[in-house]
Amino acid sequence: MKTKLFTLFSLIAFIALGADKKAPPIAGTYKGEIEGELATAILKADGSIIVRPSAERPKFTMRGTWKRDGNTLTAKLKDPTGDEGTVVFTVDNGDLALVKVISPGGEVDEFGMPQFKRNKRLAEKGPAGVYVGWFDEEHLSVQVKPDGAFTVTPCEDLKGGPIYVGKWKATERGLRATVKAKDEEGEEDATVDFVTTPTGLAIIKVVDGDGEVETFDTRLKRQKRGGKGGKKN
Repeated sequence: MKTKLFTLFSLIAFIALGADKKAPPIAGTYKGEIEGELATAILKADGSIIVRPSAERPKFTMRGTWKRDGNTLTAKLKDPTGDEGTVVFTVDNGDLALVKVISPGGEVDEFGMPQFKRNKRLAEKGPAGVYVGWFDEEHLSVQVKPDGAFTVTPCEDLKGGPIYVGKWKATERGLRATVKAKDEEGEEDATVDFVTTPTGLAIIKVVDGDGEVETFDTRLKRQKRGGKGGKKN
């Protein structure tokens, strides 16, 4: 439980670093939603970080330090019990993308948006096509059909038919698919949001039938710039 909580709080910590690379220093105050929690983080010019992972628990605070090496940012954070872990990010288009979290026990969790490369177009324009990629350790083929149909089939068993079927619609950033599982255990609903990438699509959020949200888009924006010095909190 402690490792899971630390991983969640560490995910939130990156928002303190998502500054505009064109305007250093990157000190400032940041807010954003991570797995349903509205978090506030402060990156100070003296190299320290303060993270309040949840607006529901404003007194719960994590503190630590950060440093940058090229496009890599490394933050070391301590939770209220004193356990320390490490979070690694990469600078990407002015934002920070989470790469991995090393828990206090040394366990490493790697993060990123699941990528699906388009192997075949099914229309001259738009996202319709056949995409292949990995999600939840499964090698999958995703068909985005021009008529709005959406299917997901295991690559190792294409003749066995799709395991998810549903509909898709275009969004500002990519597309949203609403699907149902197709197996002997009954139906399972899910909504999957994709963002368009240079090579295809990437999953940014999954909401299952119970309303549980899994977010893969680790990018949040600066709310307020910091000064040259750090004000004590």
